[in-house]
Amino acid sequence: MPPPFGIDTIDAPAPGAYSARIVWTTTAPSTGSLRWGPAETEPVLWSIAPGERTRHAVTLDGLAANTAYDVEISATSAANEHAAEIFEFRTAPAPTSVVASIDDGSIRVNDGDFFPLITWVQCADRWPASLAEGIDLFAGNPCTGLASLTAGIAGKALAAGTSDDPPLDAPSLLGWFYPDEADARGLTGDTLPPAQPGLRFLTLTQHFFAGAAPLPAGRAMYPGLVAKADVVGFDLYPLQELCRRDFLAAVFDAQQALVALAPGKPTFQWIEARELKCPSVPVTPATVRAESWLALAGGAHGLGFFPKDWDPQIGAAIGGVAARIRQLEPALLQPAVSLDVGASSPDVRASERDYHGARYFFAVNAGTTPATLRLPAPAEALVGSPTRLPPLGVGIYVVPPSS
Repeated sequence: MPPPFGIDTIDAPAPGAYSARIVWTTTAPSTGSLRWGPAETEPVLWSIAPGERTRHAVTLDGLAANTAYDVEISATSAANEHAAEIFEFRTAPAPTSVVASIDDGSIRVNDGDFFPLITWVQCADRWPASLAEGIDLFAGNPCTGLASLTAGIAGKALAAGTSDDPPLDAPSLLGWFYPDEADARGLTGDTLPPAQPGLRFLTLTQHFFAGAAPLPAGRAMYPGLVAKADVVGFDLYPLQELCRRDFLAAVFDAQQALVALAPGKPTFQWIEARELKCPSVPVTPATVRAESWLALAGGAHGLGFFPKDWDPQIGAAIGGVAARIRQLEPALLQPAVSLDVGASSPDVRASERDYHGARYFFAVNAGTTPATLRLPAPAEALVGSPTRLPPLGVGIYVVPPSS
């Protein structure tokens, strides 16, 4: 008599920092599927093992470095017998030798998708708190230099140089930032300084966006600037530069415009993390969450937080955003499609991503009054109510793949 149907072995041989290959065998030919996510969170990502066989392998991508993951493996034999097992593995530490590229709107690091959560020119006293809050890319070190930065965060995060840092040939550097707000400096694609090795990051002002007044030179410069960059971001600070709470929804609109301006390139957005100029329009944990998810819903494949220092409450909000990104990362790296949620307020912004047959809805109420919603399909709410969002409320919803 043959042995009962079941999953025989499971392994994740030599997982990388940002991807892992899951291999398993079954006692009889079977089909298989995975439901997975970071340990101690609800798994809301799915992958399919193609074909009917006894040995199966699936690569999971868009993982976070040095993080435990749970994988529920489900197998079904030709005789319609079922088996399931839960397997845990941990990704490798952040690499100290980096090979980076761009592929279909995502940053690839050592053959895995990387979702940057960036901070700008922090000194060493801030690194431990930022690491704990989920920051995984540190840009510049004005205090002790890039060599000190790469050594101080080795195995924990990646580093990038800025135009104020002396050149450094270090295998752990992801790349370099062009001069900040290059458009406001009057730079063009022809006059940008030579790029250092690695990925080329560019931060623009908000003036590329039709909702903001153009700079004196106009908007014709932007295609040339974007063409010289691998990764493109911008800063739009509606609260602390414009002093306009009513302009918050433009965070989504401008991100959508940047995605359209930079097709195929990863885009990111700087999120205001403390008071700068407008104490009457405060930065709070709720505004940090709302701005972050407006940018993500708009199509951002990375976030930065500015300025370099923020209080513990803001840090906790950033940590919450980072944890949710890790739960959803491969889905968030898919193209964002605008979504009509039948909102009762014009200040609601929403989009959808599809990943391996699952649908993910993201909605943010940027307004000052509650808003009702109508989702296009029954969905599980990870965050928020599927029918009503308060001011600054965020809703994240998942429709699992059909069986």
